[in-house]
Amino acid sequence: MGETQLRGERLAAALDIGTSKAAVIIAEADPAGVVKVIGVGTGFHRGLHRGEITDAEALIRAVMEAVIKAERMAQAALPPVVIGIPGTLCSSYAARGVAAVKRPGRRVEAADVERALDAAAAVVIPPERRIVDRLIRTYLLDGQMIEGSPIGLAGSRLEVDVQFITAPLSALAELVNCLGQAGIEVDEAAVQVLAAARMVLAPGQRQLGVVLVDLGAGQTDVAVFRDGQLDTMACLPVGTDNLVRDLSAGLGITREQAEQLVREIGCPAPVNSPLGASLEEDGPNMALLDDMQVEPGEYSDVFMARAEEIWQLVRSHTNREGSGGSLSTGIRLVGGGALVPGMAALGAQLLGMPVDASLPEYLKGLPEACQSPAYAAAAALAQDRVRSMTQSQAVGTSRPASLNVLWQKVREWLKS
Repeated sequence: MGETQLRGERLAAALDIGTSKAAVIIAEADPAGVVKVIGVGTGFHRGLHRGEITDAEALIRAVMEAVIKAERMAQAALPPVVIGIPGTLCSSYAARGVAAVKRPGRRVEAADVERALDAAAAVVIPPERRIVDRLIRTYLLDGQMIEGSPIGLAGSRLEVDVQFITAPLSALAELVNCLGQAGIEVDEAAVQVLAAARMVLAPGQRQLGVVLVDLGAGQTDVAVFRDGQLDTMACLPVGTDNLVRDLSAGLGITREQAEQLVREIGCPAPVNSPLGASLEEDGPNMALLDDMQVEPGEYSDVFMARAEEIWQLVRSHTNREGSGGSLSTGIRLVGGGALVPGMAALGAQLLGMPVDASLPEYLKGLPEACQSPAYAAAAALAQDRVRSMTQSQAVGTSRPASLNVLWQKVREWLKS
């Protein structure tokens, strides 16, 4: 087996499709298991709205542009990819599965865990939906709660409480078909906000209580963790595009001008305020507004109305009735919206808790331009993909059967 083939087996790719951009990352694991990014590409589009394809041609062009850039940088062909699924497509189902341990010695093996998980999935997953992620909450062995994995322990009855995250088969099939026209083979799906959470949130933060907010162009994903578990997940139908559209319509300026204001001024604030850029009389931000013939007060009114709405919607999901446990770690902010000046500070002021923009965990080879909250989801998907492939190769197994069923069913749907 040649070095080229060996390298190909170590390559993994992730595709993060947002409302305004598609980002591709090609990575590999070295013999020591270190994840190294070898290719990154980005393409911009307006072909997706709240997770649904509205302009397939525009989306395909952007994805192909991102793939070409990543392949050139990596000097390697794109391997099968993991795609990120936006929260707007997802639903959550909780269930308990049971499996009997009948072999001699009654030691729990990985196959027993999979049978318990499959039993749980069979009870609650509607036929028109497919599992894209699962979060194991608790194991019980002969009625006793188990800390950590039950594999290797002795017992006769294994139970597992699990939370399944699902997406509609029709939407998955449409996305796979669209990407197929761009020459991309989809091998796996993952929930973007949960992948980002695995990268930027430490276990201790999830235990103490933390909120991950992925503020994108067209929507905002929110994942709340309490006592180490996912408490709630929501997708809000607002994002930075709403700020741009409001400014363009309310101030009578072009979309390009509105985007520049959001990018360079963001949340307007008085001098010495902890919020965003100040509008000093002789400052560059005031000059920018003057060039566009925009009054500072009008800009502030339009921008802050929408920015405050976004954070109030986040608040409504962090304070969901019936949720217990504190959120002492505060909010971690990722996505392109984390780059808007003053947006994090505004959230901290309105919600009364720390709000910090989170960078992707350092990955060897990740270009400096991509070490940004805007690339957190893509980097997290790539890291997850490499690690899952490495683990599968190490134990000589494939992905869990219940997750393999997802893409088997999608392909059957496409062929029918």
